[in-house]
Amino acid sequence: MEQKTYLEQINGLLFQYGPKVVSALLILFVGLWVIRRISGSVDALVRKRQIDDSLRPFFISLVDVALKVALLLVVAGQVGIETTSFIAVFSAVAFAVGLALQGSLGNFASGVLILLFRPYRVGDLLEVEGHIGCVSEIQIFNTVLITDHAKKIIIPNSKITEGAITNIAKGSEVLAEITVLLDSATSAPALREAVDAAAARCTLLVANRPPEVVITGISRDDMKVDIGWWTLGEHYIGTLDFIHEALRDEFETRSIRLAKERRRDALA
Repeated sequence: MEQKTYLEQINGLLFQYGPKVVSALLILFVGLWVIRRISGSVDALVRKRQIDDSLRPFFISLVDVALKVALLLVVAGQVGIETTSFIAVFSAVAFAVGLALQGSLGNFASGVLILLFRPYRVGDLLEVEGHIGCVSEIQIFNTVLITDHAKKIIIPNSKITEGAITNIAKGSEVLAEITVLLDSATSAPALREAVDAAAARCTLLVANRPPEVVITGISRDDMKVDIGWWTLGEHYIGTLDFIHEALRDEFETRSIRLAKERRRDALA
């Protein structure tokens, strides 16, 4: 009699849970097959869009893990396991981790956006929060700049996406410009002649782009002049350095005098 009771209980469990287990296994296998197909499609789409190689595994893994977690929840619900408590616990853990790592997560999200939308690339000259240098690495949390003095500057990506940056792209034409304060008696033709002579000595300039000389202010004692030479982005700093030295020589040759020291606050 007792053995018969056990058999009846087993049969009852089989009738109650058997179809659920079978359907759950069927959902699991079919779901894993579908997830593999979706992951492959995402991989092909990411490659087609030419998204950065460092981001491609991240996107594929993110899609794969998210779909597998959703599949396991569906399978557990099909068997009869209550999934509400699991979702609540997972949400609480995710919230706590997010609060603890909010700074790092912000840098991570910013790194993803930078790699995805490419506001700058490796080799570009970047000015961020008073720091200027060539981009040597774009990491998921930081961007690394190398200055013309070979100093390495590591800037969190969130600082870059939150504020304004100056990007001088490699290979693009850019105006290397300085401002000087000259004596008001300076002859404009002599000034332009000095600038042209200095520019003729520079090998970093773009052909067929003449130097620019603009008088932006004048007073009884001095005049404010903007001088610019067109060069490529990778030569920007070298051109700026050359401008100062070459102009000094040409100004001395032509007796062009700078304004008095007490007036240099007018440059601001």
